[in-house]
Parts: sequence; C-alpha cells; structure tokens
Amino acid sequence: MSENKMIPCVDCGKEHPRKELNRKLRCPDCRIKILRDNMQQLMDHEGPHYEKWKQGVKAAAEKL
Repeated sequence: MSENKMIPCVDCGKEHPRKELNRKLRCPDCRIKILRDNMQQLMDHEGPHYEKWKQGVKAAAEKL
C-alpha cells in the first residue's frame, strides 16, 4: 500500500495519508478523543470503559 494514499478514518471519515492512521485506521484526532473519553469515564466512575476496567481489576484481585 502506498504511503501517500489517502484513506478515510473509520470513526470520523476524514481522509488522511496512511502513515497518519494507526493499525485500526483511526486518525490522530479520533485517537485523542477516545483517550479523553476513556479518562473521563474512569474519573466519573461510569461508562463502558470504566465497567471494563472494573471487571479487569476484580478478576486480578480474585487471582491473589
């Protein structure tokens, strides 16, 4: 695949050069938005990211 080929982001649909997209084909702006959403959910103690994190912590604690 050419490095200069324009590919749409899977989340926002804006076209970017392939080298700016990650392996899941997300642009930098969408990756930052996902990271901020995740951090906010962890701080608020609600949302799907928080619930997944909580399940992981619970599973780890049960192994102790």
